[in-house]
Amino acid sequence: MVTRNGQPAEHTVPGFAGRLTRGELDAYDSAFKAIRSDFAELEKLQTQVNHLARIRWDHPANLRHFTTLETGDGTSWDAYGLLLKASNTEVLLCRKEKGTEWAAIRRLPAGAPYARVHGTTEVLLTGNDARTVTTDYASQAQHTLRFMASNLMARAQKVAWEQFPDHNPKRVVHALSERCYEALGEKEAVKQGQTVRQTQRRSRGIGV
Repeated sequence: MVTRNGQPAEHTVPGFAGRLTRGELDAYDSAFKAIRSDFAELEKLQTQVNHLARIRWDHPANLRHFTTLETGDGTSWDAYGLLLKASNTEVLLCRKEKGTEWAAIRRLPAGAPYARVHGTTEVLLTGNDARTVTTDYASQAQHTLRFMASNLMARAQKVAWEQFPDHNPKRVVHALSERCYEALGEKEAVKQGQTVRQTQRRSRGIGV
């Protein structure tokens, strides 16, 4: 049995291939508790972003006008699809009512602080067709989710190091990071990148 600091390492956690001791698990649980609700939101948003790659906007059944929006400059846009829905906002795939331009438009509740200052709609990006706008928006959304995951890991790290300095916080943070990477669907990409770097170091070492 593997032990660390006299404790058996026998506890598994989601997304982490290793095992934690009882003390490490206590630190892990406390750190994850601090980010649990935001982590659930991250998972929900990632699922929606993943779905965007599978939508065929060129199929008539997937493009149906269901509402009309007006942006701050007075332009009217017909909404044809929902790109993303969060707890306090949604992003719609729209086409200009008079024209052929497409856009990803964020719509906020009227009472939201940002909406009271800037209005309830905001054009995030535009393009010539539904597919291009969807692809570009998915790429931007993925970047935002990576940033969100980084913030979650930083918050969890703070709890692990400040509250559990004697329970291997470095390993605890590593386990939490693996869970976040898995939620983003990027765990394998990270592993592949690490393998490439290790191979490059070995290659340089033997003069290849």
